[in-house]
Amino acid sequence: MSSTERSLPRFSLGVTGVSAATVAALLVTAPIPLGVALLGGALLAVGLAWRREGALALGAGTLFTAVVLAGIDGRSTGWLLAASVPALLAWTSSRHAVELARQMGGGATLRVELVRTVSTVTALVAGGAVGYLLQRTVTGGESPLALALLLVAVVAFTVALWR
Repeated sequence: MSSTERSLPRFSLGVTGVSAATVAALLVTAPIPLGVALLGGALLAVGLAWRREGALALGAGTLFTAVVLAGIDGRSTGWLLAASVPALLAWTSSRHAVELARQMGGGATLRVELVRTVSTVTALVAGGAVGYLLQRTVTGGESPLALALLLVAVVAFTVALWR
């Protein structure tokens, strides 16, 4: 069986689809960014069907552009960071699905996909949390203690998961 005949892993496909749909759902009140997000989701689907990295990057870039357009419309920094997480997750999970299909086919183990997804989400949330904490500290907003505790909990959960 050639690498082009192998099926894509279902879990990674599901994560990609849910992530793209989450970006669109977060933009439902902004018509232009919503349209751009839907286009990005369609481009991701085409990239997955063709198994082309360039098409996947174009789809994910379009999703991220939708988030930036919503930010130009005046969304808060916290919202932008939160909306960026599923946009980036869609990109990494779609790339991972194509790579797994090349290496293992659709029979990729769920554990491999789960570890990749959890570690990616953890890195994205931790990076977003640090960015948010820095933004709140620099602008002199309210105390970000709750977010700092959330970051500690995410790191502790990740360490526990790896053991």
